Amino acid sequence: MATANGAPFEVRVVARDNAAIAEICEVAAARAALAGSPATFRPVPVPEFTESVLYDTFRELRPDGVFLCASRQSPWERTTDPSPWTEFVQHAGYGVTVPLQAQFALAVGRAADRPGVRGRDGRAPWFVNACLPDIVNPLIAALDVPVLCGIGNVAILAAFLQAAVGAPDQTALKLLAHHYHLHAPHDPAEEAPAWQDETALPDVGTLLAAGRRVERRELNQVTGLGAATLIADLLTGAERATHLPGPAGLPGGYPVLVRDGEVSLRLPAGLDRETAIAANHRASISDGAALDGKHLSFSPAASAALRPLAPELADGFGVDRLDTACEQLAGLRARLRT
Repeated sequence: MATANGAPFEVRVVARDNAAIAEICEVAAARAALAGSPATFRPVPVPEFTESVLYDTFRELRPDGVFLCASRQSPWERTTDPSPWTEFVQHAGYGVTVPLQAQFALAVGRAADRPGVRGRDGRAPWFVNACLPDIVNPLIAALDVPVLCGIGNVAILAAFLQAAVGAPDQTALKLLAHHYHLHAPHDPAEEAPAWQDETALPDVGTLLAAGRRVERRELNQVTGLGAATLIADLLTGAERATHLPGPAGLPGGYPVLVRDGEVSLRLPAGLDRETAIAANHRASISDGAALDGKHLSFSPAASAALRPLAPELADGFGVDRLDTACEQLAGLRARLRT
């Protein structure tokens, strides 16, 4: 946000670690100063990430939008602190971590949606969730939490696809992709489909190969700019053809149009909404978990991995049991880490 747009944005960074968010705000302020941006940044420490605490915070801050990028499971743990737990996640599929990804998203989304929280224009703030939105957004939407979209994942792949074909923007590009597609699928038939000027692109895997080889932390350079651009567009009402995961609580990622603070699908000719959703649902299963109505089901591989270690989770859980499932999975993680 420090360099994405010249508008006078006011960014408030809410978290439990005051030292960490103070440092984030200092760096952002320095970047804004170098870029000549009038954006301001202020840390807002909170004691815990619960709905009641966040509600009081949002009611005071009156945000136009809320962007969440915190969860109870780090995506970097496999490289920074490998353990039997990270081996378990790799084998089962990253979707097995959904309870740990979704707990904060549910608390933040519910707090932002309460009647006492309104932005400067008097409307409820939009909510963008960055934590495994391909699977988490459908889960919290099933609990009646309005979520506008997520960031990353399909947006990362679309950026690499845009660079590979030399397109000036993403207006003519349409990619249907899930978090699962950040890596090349084992079965080529599961590759993400893409179109340019309404014509299906051949050999999408080759076009995405260079981007897929990039170290995962480096992908934050793409995700960060994409997130800042999205937030700036939402705040200014700008129009942009892009790609986002979890729009309106749908599974997986889609080509979308951002306009007037709203997000809508822009599917290629010949691909209807139901078929696109079904394709992303299948990718969710391949990623480890998928939502069926109000029940979160784990994939066969994830269920088999869970059964001997946490049998109470092996058959999935109802979305209304998210907190219980989160604590059960956190207990398994603690055991495997040690």
